[in-house]
Amino acid sequence: MRARVAVLGSRGSAADRSATEATGRLSPGRLAGSVAALLEFLLPAACAACGGSVEEAAGSGPVCRNCRLALPAVPLPVCDRCGAPSGTGRAPACLECADWPGGLRGARAACLLESPARELVHALKYQGWRGAGLFMGEEMAKRAGPAVREADCVAPVPTAARNMRRRGYNQARVIAGALADALDVPLADCLERRRQEGTQTALNPAQRKANVSSAFALAPGGGAAVEGRQVVLVDDVLTTGATVLAAFRAMAPAAPVGVFAYAFARTVPLSAASDSGDEPSLPELR
Repeated sequence: MRARVAVLGSRGSAADRSATEATGRLSPGRLAGSVAALLEFLLPAACAACGGSVEEAAGSGPVCRNCRLALPAVPLPVCDRCGAPSGTGRAPACLECADWPGGLRGARAACLLESPARELVHALKYQGWRGAGLFMGEEMAKRAGPAVREADCVAPVPTAARNMRRRGYNQARVIAGALADALDVPLADCLERRRQEGTQTALNPAQRKANVSSAFALAPGGGAAVEGRQVVLVDDVLTTGATVLAAFRAMAPAAPVGVFAYAFARTVPLSAASDSGDEPSLPELR
């Protein structure tokens, strides 16, 4: 093992090597690099979705190549406005966004909430894999359409205080931060969550809407961050759009030019599943 540590310790910058030669001791920077390399050797990175090995050169966080390539696309056709799958496309109107106000310009998701996307969301929300959220934001940037790429800022959907205490972070903010960095636009923490009456997981669309009604408000100073701007509202999962609508209504008094919702994954609406004759995909994670 000593020989292995010595080999790993040979990595480092020219400045680190010079400092080592001059003092006979490892510099802090080189020591940190050696420890990181040793940990990588002893505990190789695992994929947050499948648990398999992650190649170091992938540069895509804790997600293996197979899972990156296997992220399922949202099935076509979709609603032009909210991006909800519309089954056969024969439905006369989209029920998902029928009551959306004009300022809520539209919504899209990078992929469908099926494996391996489902496992990535679960890893971020319940297993402490912040790196999965960074990957999700970067992947969203790669798949973003013009409405997202031309935005002025990115705003995360806030989570409840008890979720922050349990997880230590807001999963939507982790994703939004990575997306904002990739788009080179500001991250606007413009909203705060005032209440949350339990999980959304087992609720039907009407119950979801009631559950998040008045759940959000503008954070102190939040209005100035979005006033007169095109805003991308980011969440991990898009289900019925109830959360999106409630967040938009809280943001509306700040007079953004427009708000476009963007999520990493979305479920198949019950209406689309019924129209296509398939069994509905239940929204297990919202």
